[in-house]
Amino acid sequence: MDKFLPYEDDLGLLINSGATELYLRLTKINADRLGMPEHCLDYFKSSHSKRLFFSTETSAHILYRSIKLTGKAPGEIVLMDYGAGVGTLFLLAKMIGCRQVIYSDHLNEWRISAELIAQAINIHIDNYIVGDITHCLDRLAKLNTQCDVITSRNVIEHIYNLNEFYTSTYIKQPRAIIFSSTTANKQNPAAAIKHKLWHKKWEKVFFGKRLVMIERQSPGMAVYRKRKLAKYTRGLAVKDLTDAINEYRKSGSIPNPRVFGSNTCDPSNGVWAENLLSLKTYRRMIDEKKYAVTFAPGFWDTHYRQNYLNFAARLLNKLILKGGKLAMSLAPFIYVIARPKNVA
Repeated sequence: MDKFLPYEDDLGLLINSGATELYLRLTKINADRLGMPEHCLDYFKSSHSKRLFFSTETSAHILYRSIKLTGKAPGEIVLMDYGAGVGTLFLLAKMIGCRQVIYSDHLNEWRISAELIAQAINIHIDNYIVGDITHCLDRLAKLNTQCDVITSRNVIEHIYNLNEFYTSTYIKQPRAIIFSSTTANKQNPAAAIKHKLWHKKWEKVFFGKRLVMIERQSPGMAVYRKRKLAKYTRGLAVKDLTDAINEYRKSGSIPNPRVFGSNTCDPSNGVWAENLLSLKTYRRMIDEKKYAVTFAPGFWDTHYRQNYLNFAARLLNKLILKGGKLAMSLAPFIYVIARPKNVA
């Protein structure tokens, strides 16, 4: 079996060993018999089970990089996997001996599914938290738990208000390094085009949702005004959308959706359809007065069934390893790393 990590230091060897064992355990479970909610099962089988090596590999890299930044051994690390879904990161964190591992997700059905998987492969996760970042941070406070690392994989591109996310986390979890990965890599031209096409597709859905919400809030408004307002409120959700509707009714002023680029979100909950942001925007939203913000390129999956894809992926990975601007433009995903400045 290929290695999950190329690093030969103690941490690299430990994580590689844990990843190998986790991979073997997961290949032996029958997910269909675990009793997961149907949509969670479908996601697990399509996005993780079919690409299990890559899922485990990306988790191994995130853990290695983030733990290295703390300067601590795994046995000293308190780690939370935010928006963990039915991924492999929280499982691997516990398998390598992190002192405490917290699973977090917005919806209870994902928590149920994750717990069923963990039980099936005999891994005990210390705490499961369900809710948004506010609820999550409050729960950690009640548990008297301070995290060393907060990780996420393909989550930050869905968070409605990143500034609020990082600010509230900085206040409640001042020690935590926030180490995230996202496939919404604006530096990669192909990824940017793909995401913009997704945005166009999803905006057709979200436009209709905003129109319904405007109708409920302003039933007497002329149809052409409702459609105009629905068009110009792209990128707004929940209270922001309600405030924009009220302001339009009072003054006739409308928001400027161009500030969001092509990005669009579900107006009912604020979940972005893969928010595509520049590195400059990330720096502004994260607030460099609070965090030292850095970025790094990810890598391509080299375990496709088609050999030609694996050949191309290995070639691209070699080019990415050379570093520089080219690496970020070739990477299929990037790491967004926020280290609190109040911690030496």
